[in-house]
Amino acid sequence: MTEPDDWRLLNDVEYLRGIWMEPTDAADLRKYKPELKHCIFCWKQVPEPKPFWQQWYVPQDKSCAVCEECYNDFCTAFGWKTTDGWDTWDAWEYGNKGVNHNE
Repeated sequence: MTEPDDWRLLNDVEYLRGIWMEPTDAADLRKYKPELKHCIFCWKQVPEPKPFWQQWYVPQDKSCAVCEECYNDFCTAFGWKTTDGWDTWDAWEYGNKGVNHNE
């Protein structure tokens, strides 16, 4: 649970409320969206994929990255729904910039 005055909420993150989030990892973030270099909340750097695997999340529009710790801390407060992640980057790679499952 987070506090309303949590310093990680200082960024402009209100647009992330009530959206679908897709699980991914650092290797795919670096491959498909190299411009996403840090978590939108805590600014933790997206690491090199080696020596270890690390869970990350992206909204369906791929506009930002959220580290696993911040995802767990804010999931309930932001009302996130999570996809199964099996095709997070498939549609992106073939030119579809995401699907809005909220409609």
